[in-house]
Amino acid sequence: MIRSVLSLRPKPGHSQDLVQFFETRKIPERALASPGCLGVEVQNLLPGGEEVLVTALWASIESYQIWLSSPGRHEDGVQMQPLLAEHGEAVGPARLYLVARCANHQNTSVSR
Repeated sequence: MIRSVLSLRPKPGHSQDLVQFFETRKIPERALASPGCLGVEVQNLLPGGEEVLVTALWASIESYQIWLSSPGRHEDGVQMQPLLAEHGEAVGPARLYLVARCANHQNTSVSR
């Protein structure tokens, strides 16, 4: 499994607007409809919301690549720009992590 991590810096006071943008455009739902997407989270940094972190769990790197080229994804980025900070690190580099071990509440684990 692969976890993708994307860091977004909203304009001051606009973190909730950015989270709402993901809801309005149904980005998590569209990602979940993409083959190999196992889960999506949109997270707001506490206490002040200076960062919105978007993470997703993918069956493979190939499934993540399919999402990257999916219809509407480029348009999402264009539409999101007015909500993002104007400095150079408004969108951090997307990072991919190999999920080496995972545990859940049922006391089971997965290792790869």
